[in-house]
Amino acid sequence: MDTPPPKMDTPPPKAVYFHFRFKFLAITSIAFLIYLLTSTAELQEFTSSFQFQLMGPFFMLSGLFFLIFRRVPIRCPYCNKLMSTKKDWTCCECGKSQGKLRHLIDKCVHCRQVQATGQCEHCNSTYRL
Repeated sequence: MDTPPPKMDTPPPKAVYFHFRFKFLAITSIAFLIYLLTSTAELQEFTSSFQFQLMGPFFMLSGLFFLIFRRVPIRCPYCNKLMSTKKDWTCCECGKSQGKLRHLIDKCVHCRQVQATGQCEHCNSTYRL
């Protein structure tokens, strides 16, 4: 006899879509590279093409967006207050503090895991990154 799955009494934490910023940037970069590499057959044709001239500005903008995305603060989905993305955060996997200011997108220095959740310093609510 099959047993029904357990019901969750609490809803999942709200998301701030922090990781989405970087996934979108990576997918956009990969799509642009595929476009560039499939546009011409010969290297000589490619270096004189318009697509080749777009590479420099595109990758400069991608790097700039990466740096901006790391620095732009996020809003708590519960209290709507701004929070810094660089702080001494506690890892949700191993429970250890980082010991210095680190970006939320960085891996834990102890267990090398990427953060999945964060905690608001204003209302102490847990949210998904």
